Amino acid sequence: MKAMVIRVCACCLVFLSASCATATGRPAPPAVPVPPLVPAPLPVAHPKLPPVPAVRGPVQISVVYPKPEQLLTVRDSNFIFGSVGTGDAALRINGVPVPVWPNGAFMGWLPVPPDSAPRYNLIAGNATVTTRLVLPIRIPPAPDTTTRNKLVGDTLKPLPSPDTLTPIPGNVYVALGAPGSTVDDTDRVTIARPAPGNGQEYKWFLFPGTIVRVTGSQKASGDEFVRIELDSGQVAWVLRTELEAHNISADSLHRIIGDTTAPVRRVGDVRIRPGPDWIDIVIPITGPPPPYIVEEGDRVITLLLYGVSGAPVVSTMPEPPDAYLNSVSSPTPEPTRVRYSINLNRAPYGYLALWQKDTLTFRVRRPPRIVDRANPLRGLTITVDPGHPPAGATGPTNLYEGDAVLQVGFRLRDLLTQAGANVVMTRTTADPVELGLRPIISRRANAHAFVSIHLNAFPDGVNPFVNNGSLTLYFWPQSIPLGVATQAALLAELGLRDNGTKYQNIAVARGTWMPSVLTEGAFVIMPDQEAAMRSPAIQEAYATAILRGLQSYFASLAQTP
Repeated sequence: MKAMVIRVCACCLVFLSASCATATGRPAPPAVPVPPLVPAPLPVAHPKLPPVPAVRGPVQISVVYPKPEQLLTVRDSNFIFGSVGTGDAALRINGVPVPVWPNGAFMGWLPVPPDSAPRYNLIAGNATVTTRLVLPIRIPPAPDTTTRNKLVGDTLKPLPSPDTLTPIPGNVYVALGAPGSTVDDTDRVTIARPAPGNGQEYKWFLFPGTIVRVTGSQKASGDEFVRIELDSGQVAWVLRTELEAHNISADSLHRIIGDTTAPVRRVGDVRIRPGPDWIDIVIPITGPPPPYIVEEGDRVITLLLYGVSGAPVVSTMPEPPDAYLNSVSSPTPEPTRVRYSINLNRAPYGYLALWQKDTLTFRVRRPPRIVDRANPLRGLTITVDPGHPPAGATGPTNLYEGDAVLQVGFRLRDLLTQAGANVVMTRTTADPVELGLRPIISRRANAHAFVSIHLNAFPDGVNPFVNNGSLTLYFWPQSIPLGVATQAALLAELGLRDNGTKYQNIAVARGTWMPSVLTEGAFVIMPDQEAAMRSPAIQEAYATAILRGLQSYFASLAQTP
C-alpha cells in the first residue's frame, strides 16, 4: 500500500511539473552561480602611517557614501565607501571585488550603475556568515546629443550658456553693502566677481557704501546677480542681496531703484605715515568710497581706484628713509582711475584697506622682527583654526573631520606654546564657528599667521586611489611662502603623495592682515588615512608638520645683520 501511494504521488508531481511548463510556455531559468567571496588586494601601505588595526566583529554592511537615493553627479565611475564591521570579511559590489582593510573599512572605485538598475548590490561575508545590502541611488540624465546647442563640448572650453541677461536701461546708481551674517567689522565687504554664478573668482572686495551703476541682472547657480560698473571700463557682478534694501524693488525682480546721477570722487594728495608695526598710505577722497582692487607682486602692492578724478601724480619716499617701504608712486592718472604702486624693500606680508569719511587708508603691515633664527616663533601670535563644523567630511568608520582636526589643533597649540608663541584658537569645542568669523578672530588678535587644519575628501568622479595625498591652499600671494614651507613639512612628516601648494577660493584664508593657509594633511575618506588620524602619533605628526612649516617660514624672515 505504501509503495502504491509513493507511485501515485510521483505521478502527480510529474503531472504538475508538466502542467506548469505548459502554462508558462518556458521552463524555470537555471540558478545563476554566485562566485565565491575572495578578498581584494589592498593598496601598497604608506610607510609613515601606522598599520591599520585589526577589528573583529559581526559582518554588518554600512555605507557612508553615497547615501540612499543620493543623486550622483557623474555617469562614468565613482567611489563608494563604508564599513563591513570586521576585517576578516571579503566584499563584492555589483560583482566587483572591493578591498577591505583590517578594521573593516572599505573603499571601492566602480562603474556607475546603469540607468536600468540604479543601485549598488553589496555582498560581504567571512567563514561564518554572508550578508547583503541593496543601496538605491539616482543617476544624472544622459546629455542631450540630439540638439546641437546642447552637445557637450571640450571640457577645457565649455560651450557658453545662453545669455539670459536682462539689461537695466538708463543711469541707475546704487549703494552696496546690505547687512550680512558676518560680524560688522572692517572685514565686512561686498564681494564682486568677473561673471555671475558660483565658481567665479572672488576678485574685488568693496567697502560698504560704495556707489556703482547697475546695468543688468541675471540668475545663475540658483542666485540672483546684478551687473555693475566699477567705472566706464570695468564691469563686475555682485549678488542682488548685496544692494541696500531701499534700492531693491518689491514688485519686480529686475527693477532696481537708484539715483540717476553718478557720484563724484576727487582724489587729494597722498601722505605717508610710518609707524612701528605698519605704514599708512593716506589718500584723501571726497565723495563715497571708491571701488578698488589690490594686486601683489614680488616687492610691490598695487592699489587701483576706479571711478575717481583729479588724482595728482605721486612720486614720494618716506622721510627719513624706511627699512621696509621704499616709495609710493603713480603714473599719469587715467580719466576715471588711478593706480598706486607701493614699492617695498621686501616681499609683501600683510595689509588692510580702511575707509573713514573722505579718507582711504591703506595700511601696509611690516613683517615681524625675528631676532633668533633658531627660535623664530618666540613672541609671535599664531592663530590655530581647527576646520569645521559646520560641514566637513566623514570617513568610512565614521570619523568626523571636525573631531579629528580639533585633536590636531590641541597638539599644535601645545607645540607652539613650547616654542614660545602665543596661540589663538578659533574653537576649542564641537560647537560650529562661522567661516567668516575665523579670520576676523585672527585679525583682532593681531596674529602673525593663520593656519586652518583640515582633512580632505573627493567630489564625485575622482579616483581616490590615485589622487589622495597632502595639500596646502592659499588665497593671497603673500601666503605662498608659508604655504610652500608647510607643504614641505607635511610631506616629510606624513609621507603621503604631494598634491602641491595651490590657490583656492577659501573663505577662511581670505584675510589680508597676515599670511593665511589651509592644510589638507590627509584624506579622511581613505581607510588607511582615516585609521591613522585616530592615532595620537599621527595627530602629533600632523601638528609637528605645521609647526615645522611655521618655523621655516618665519626663520626665512630673519635678516642677516
